[in-house]
Amino acid sequence: MAKINDLVSKWREIGPIAWAEGPYGWINDDRQPVTLEPWQRAALAAWWEYREILTILAISNIKKTGKTFANAILTGWRWLALPGEHFCAANDLDQSAGRQFSAIADMVRRNPFLRDNVTSRKEQLIFTPTGSTLTALAVDAAGNAGANHLTVSHTEAWGIVYEAGVRAFEELVPPPGKRWGLPALRICDSYAGFEGESNTWHTLVDRGLKGKRVSQDWPIYLNGGLLLFHIEGEEAQARCYRGTPEEAAIYYADQRSSLRPGTYQRYHENQRSSGSEAFIKLDDWDNCTDPEHRPILPQPYLELFVGVDASIKHDSAAVLAITYDREESRAVLARHRIWQPTALDPLDIDATLGAFLRELHRGYRLRGVLYDPYQMHDLSTRLRQEGLPMQEYPQSVSNLTTMGQNLYELIKAKNLLIYPDTQLRSQAAHAVALQTSRGWRIAKEKSSLKIDGIVALAMACIGAIEFQGHCQWLIR
Repeated sequence: MAKINDLVSKWREIGPIAWAEGPYGWINDDRQPVTLEPWQRAALAAWWEYREILTILAISNIKKTGKTFANAILTGWRWLALPGEHFCAANDLDQSAGRQFSAIADMVRRNPFLRDNVTSRKEQLIFTPTGSTLTALAVDAAGNAGANHLTVSHTEAWGIVYEAGVRAFEELVPPPGKRWGLPALRICDSYAGFEGESNTWHTLVDRGLKGKRVSQDWPIYLNGGLLLFHIEGEEAQARCYRGTPEEAAIYYADQRSSLRPGTYQRYHENQRSSGSEAFIKLDDWDNCTDPEHRPILPQPYLELFVGVDASIKHDSAAVLAITYDREESRAVLARHRIWQPTALDPLDIDATLGAFLRELHRGYRLRGVLYDPYQMHDLSTRLRQEGLPMQEYPQSVSNLTTMGQNLYELIKAKNLLIYPDTQLRSQAAHAVALQTSRGWRIAKEKSSLKIDGIVALAMACIGAIEFQGHCQWLIR
């Protein structure tokens, strides 16, 4: 026991960098001590320099640079070197065991010394010689209240967006006083979040940037008890990417071509996203348009999947019918109609949408009609009694996200064939992807613009694609 107590005292004396890179420290997958990246070393060295006054360390960097790893190293060192209660807290989008906790647990399993001296449970690690605990916490403000902890670690703090997560964050404020000569510490890492949603994280970053820069070589700022490492854009890509400049150039070119601009901006430039950008590029829409393709005349054995977006007074209403070409593995637009009601001339949905759906039922083999029940309850009940395969598909955030992503991928991969139609093309131009912490969904740029045809198209396509993949309707 005396030897272990001497080791703990030694770890407390040398700090997290020397501990991590030493024989009792952080063991990597090759069973060797790790070597920190220059930026990680700079951030942790700055914390060590100002450790006696700091209560918050915020690490703001682009994706895939080792932010969470740097967080985990400091969290792991404090757990081992400062006996007491330490937490790894989840954000609203994580499971209770966040990635920093999982990384520390994996490291313990690789390190022979720690493996013999740590009791591992599903959501807790106990360093048995000192009784020091590291616990993974779910988003539970009530359960976190009253903790007298030494460390709380948050990873991907941009995801602290809902009231429960914000309250849990506030409950875990570092308690006053010092133990082992150091104040309690909150550690946060993240890239940028969404404007208007990721306020908890952005407030920390903004506060840090108002402080004094304390490093000539790295963007590190000190403001009272907050130390911020914040790097973004091309500087972050050039200085923090874990690979050669040539590999970085290839990686970021590929990411830029495959991600939406707002997503690339958040992930790889560490810049906040307003959450709204074009859903469909018109070049991509036109690439799916075949001038020779025409609406398909009635064929009794042609299977159709139909999406309905109904409105009575304001928005347009639309019915889009898709068939699936198994030989070409693509969805094909077969028929569509769009109606524009007004407040003075409301839509008779039975005489319009209902009549067109009955026409499709008589002329083709309908496999499913997806609709939002909000405006369609009475009509759908009648149509179901007439034998139409009506399937409720509420336009919830989850469903809008699922069907929007599916339509986007079909168009991007040219796996959708459509016939020329000026009105549909115009609605495609008006649709935007609204990004949120839950995912992104189809929306319109202005309330006066119409995108109902695109929404109905997305509903029809999700029916066609999920039916082909699973041979049944998967209604969420």
